[in-house]
Amino acid sequence: MLKKEFQLNQSLKLLAKSSFIVFIGVILSKILGYAYRIIVARYYGPEAYGLFVLSLGILGWFTLASHLGLGTGIVRYFSFYIGKKDKKKVAYIFRFFSRFLLITGVISGVLLFFLSDIISEKIFSNLQLSPFLKLLSLTLPLVGLKGIFYGLMQSYEKIGWYSFISNVLDTFVKVIVLIILTFIGINLFNLPVSYLFASIITFLFSYLFCRISFKKIFRIKPKKDKKLIKKIISYSWPLIFFAFSMVLLTQVDSFMIGFFKTAKEVGFYNAAVPIALLLTFSIDLFGYLFFPIVTKEYAKENKEIVKQLSQQTGKWVYMISLPLFVLFIVFPGVFIKLLFGEEYLVAVNSLRFLSIGAMFTAVFEISKKLILIKGKSKLLFKDTLFILFLNIVLNLILIPKYGITGAAIATMVSYVSLGSLLAFQSWKYLGIVPLRRKMINITIVALIPTGFLLLIKQIIEINLFTLIVLGILFISLYVLLILLTGCLDKNDKLILNLIKEKLFLNKKSKQVVLNTEREDL
Repeated sequence: MLKKEFQLNQSLKLLAKSSFIVFIGVILSKILGYAYRIIVARYYGPEAYGLFVLSLGILGWFTLASHLGLGTGIVRYFSFYIGKKDKKKVAYIFRFFSRFLLITGVISGVLLFFLSDIISEKIFSNLQLSPFLKLLSLTLPLVGLKGIFYGLMQSYEKIGWYSFISNVLDTFVKVIVLIILTFIGINLFNLPVSYLFASIITFLFSYLFCRISFKKIFRIKPKKDKKLIKKIISYSWPLIFFAFSMVLLTQVDSFMIGFFKTAKEVGFYNAAVPIALLLTFSIDLFGYLFFPIVTKEYAKENKEIVKQLSQQTGKWVYMISLPLFVLFIVFPGVFIKLLFGEEYLVAVNSLRFLSIGAMFTAVFEISKKLILIKGKSKLLFKDTLFILFLNIVLNLILIPKYGITGAAIATMVSYVSLGSLLAFQSWKYLGIVPLRRKMINITIVALIPTGFLLLIKQIIEINLFTLIVLGILFISLYVLLILLTGCLDKNDKLILNLIKEKLFLNKKSKQVVLNTEREDL
């Protein structure tokens, strides 16, 4: 029992430490990502922004086709055999799938390049889309290889470097290249060119990091293991359909707005989408390391540790996302105007509905990962296919009548349904729901500062300055009430103590250095 508690504490500490690193990466990535979107939205206009969103959506389809659902499967088996301390199998998976995904990436890139005119003219009736697709098709051969390198980083718990390369460096290069090209002259080709540059730079960095950090994996010459490849493909093939369904689920509203309405309205709608998706950043803090850690514990048959890690992570995700969720519901117009400009305020109600869906997505992402750990990849595909069908039907009904607000309602209902379904299935197959009773207390606590916000909203005008002040006051009151009302359990206190130790140790070490310098003088 003591051994299991020690293992749980170590895993929680590792998750917390990685979350601090990822937090910095995610924040920088979000700032740079929004800077990129703001440049596109403000300098290129809603129509160009809409075209760019559509082109990235189509690129996503071809990316998934080139991956063949192998991304999650490779990370799972990397982590599984690292847990078993079998480096030869890790090396074999790496070698085989590096070559395999390079070939599928080249094939997908060639197909997208030659089909771009047909897709642009026949499906979206907009030939301006074609040059976007041709340029973006050049990134496809690199995507699969980057996925292999990122999988190694995650499985070996190099989360800081993974977060830096995949989040910070990628968006930084996009922003810098776009600013330079925009300064030279505004041209629609600037958008896909910035993506192409970022893809090349991140590929080179990820390759060099893995080559230096995992030398043994590159040097080992393992024997062929056809049974292992069959096992990974058997696990992964349903995930390609699952991934296609998930991408369609996230993008079908934009495509259907483009079909029923105009590219300009796609641009308006996609001012609300990225803001709502900020609510999922909390799962990014823990998700990169959660899956490898829990997979390793599952391989060791430590089911109680898997349960405790899942529930604790679910609580952390909810507790972090809740304040931002409240701010988006109460002040949606301020966020849209601040980031995208007054022209995009038509998406205010869309942001409210999308925020509800995003909140469910963040909390029940843990359930999805648990189902994957259990090996129920086919079940996930069936779930998503059902929800995708529901979303398409709702969009067909709501978009012609209510436009972008109808699309947001359809997405909200779909994500709430999917989250509820995943929670039920993770309970059915693993006996785990990633929730704790303390989350009820957290919700009640959040109602007090929310009431304060609603009262203040009626009295004063909300602008950037007042939003910042109110946001700080809201979060401060929220945190204070959580600390005073018993919302934290022993695991939370363990992490808080870890943070205190780090802070005090840093202060002590700095004091020792100062004292030493004084003595030397």
